[in-house]
Amino acid sequence: MAKECNRTNLELRWIRILLTIIAIPILVLIFRTLKSIFIPLVFAIFLSFVFAPLNKYLRKKKVHISIIMALMLVIIIILMIASTLLISSAANSLVTGFPRYQANLILRMQDAILRFEDFSARFDLAMGEGFGYDLTQLLSPGGFSISGAISNLMATTVDISWNFILIIIFLMFIVAQDGSLAKRLNTVLSEYDRKRTETTLGNIQQQIQRYLLTKTVISLCTAIVGMILMIMYGVDFVLVCGILLFVMNFIPNIGSIIASGIPILISFLQSGLDFRTLSFAVLIIATQMLFGNVLEPKIQGENLNLSPIMVLVSLIFWGWVWGIVGMVLAVPITSAINIILIQIDEKNLVSAIISG
Repeated sequence: MAKECNRTNLELRWIRILLTIIAIPILVLIFRTLKSIFIPLVFAIFLSFVFAPLNKYLRKKKVHISIIMALMLVIIIILMIASTLLISSAANSLVTGFPRYQANLILRMQDAILRFEDFSARFDLAMGEGFGYDLTQLLSPGGFSISGAISNLMATTVDISWNFILIIIFLMFIVAQDGSLAKRLNTVLSEYDRKRTETTLGNIQQQIQRYLLTKTVISLCTAIVGMILMIMYGVDFVLVCGILLFVMNFIPNIGSIIASGIPILISFLQSGLDFRTLSFAVLIIATQMLFGNVLEPKIQGENLNLSPIMVLVSLIFWGWVWGIVGMVLAVPITSAINIILIQIDEKNLVSAIISG
């Protein structure tokens, strides 16, 4: 009897494993196909975590749910309007000032290629056909144009507006249903399972709140210091680079590298590869390393409990699934999955791999 029971348990375990293996690619396909729905939904869930302390405080004060929702909506709209005005101002400065940098970039690239051709001729090195490309074509009407890039960016306004509306709708439903969640859990779950579920949700909420707060403060400080350095060195497009430094820092590992490269490139186009550019590059990179590699891990501590390799893997995976937005959401999503797996089974193999 005992042998039959063990055999049945083993079979059930293998069935669960096989079903999981089958389900994962199906879920990934669903996430990719329906990303226009899932991305706003995930953003709305994270926003509900951000507003959770305010929501909890106002509920304790017996404020009606409609007033709470209206207040959240006003806060979000104010932030969106401020962000839009800031980005519009940055885009205008970029459109106005970029043409001369575009020409300067082509000249410097041509000069570098001529130097390389001269070096190759001296040492009799083989040259690829690609070096014969006329870079001035980039300055022609059919070539690259920052104005065209900005126009294409503006063309996505409808999609952004639609996503914003979806986020607001999802958020309002989540906030409205938040108070009745405990009652529904009491109805369908035992006391043990209910407490376990509430603990899991509480841990996810607390961890994501701390992650977002830390990341926002670190990104803001990095952007401010970077902008101060740009002003000190007379580097143009301070506002544009400040916004990029802030936003790109939300993408782990590679975001800060890309964000640092842009002001360095602008400095190079302004004055060439001189001491000014080199010293500016050293300072901007040192700033990124100080905030990203020293201060952030100390403030964040062991909060996320994610191994560095899994952060990188999750970054690549969610970037493939949802693009740049997926890269921004990669860490909090993976952290939430890890918490759920730990609550299901503390000795879970997948959780052991994910955890730091």
